Amino acid sequence: MVGGNSMEMDSKFHPTHWTLVVSASGKGAEAKGALSDLCEVYYRPVVGFLRREGRDEDEAREVAHAFFESVLQGGVGSPDPERGRFRNYLLGALKNFLSKRRDASLALKRGGEIEHVSLAADGDFSSVPGVHDDTLAFDREWAMTLIGRALSILELEHEGKEHQFAILKPWLDTAGSHSQADAARELGMSESAVKVAIHRLRARFRLFLRAEVAATVADPADVADELRHLVEITSKG
Repeated sequence: MVGGNSMEMDSKFHPTHWTLVVSASGKGAEAKGALSDLCEVYYRPVVGFLRREGRDEDEAREVAHAFFESVLQGGVGSPDPERGRFRNYLLGALKNFLSKRRDASLALKRGGEIEHVSLAADGDFSSVPGVHDDTLAFDREWAMTLIGRALSILELEHEGKEHQFAILKPWLDTAGSHSQADAARELGMSESAVKVAIHRLRARFRLFLRAEVAATVADPADVADELRHLVEITSKG
């Protein structure tokens, strides 16, 4: 592993993205940058949600782009950080956005004028109908996206040791498809050295995954709950 760059990589995943966005209501260069980073994380979950509503891939991506553009341009209003995590906020915002689009489409068909309505008029999406419905698949996409991002950084840490990473990676999730003794022989290492390498690999992965999750909550105390939710949601087949 490239130990010399670990602190630099850790700082890349700023643990207060959502806090920064909320405190600045999404305004200011730093807050907008943090909001952009958060939206990037949630692109895949949003597209997946739109696909499940019956849209094809191209239409889902087009609507997702329009949604994120509206979020980035309009900010997040004044959401209450006590009311949930960024994933909850964004799903509520998405449903509100889709509702506005449907209303606008109906108004056009009727020849009426369209009045622009902010995504977050009161900054609270907890009352939007259906906010708590159909969240399982959305949350699963969220979890897999964060896991994928953590894995990408972990792989980057193993630049120059790609073969070792490929051999040991299965132990991040399971016991691997072969024994640690087999891995030791393939890597030319002792079995005890392989055990230590696997332990370190898992520790770094947990660190990166925790950092990814921390970036999406306002209160550091929520990180543990979000990690438990992530594990639960990914274990549901």
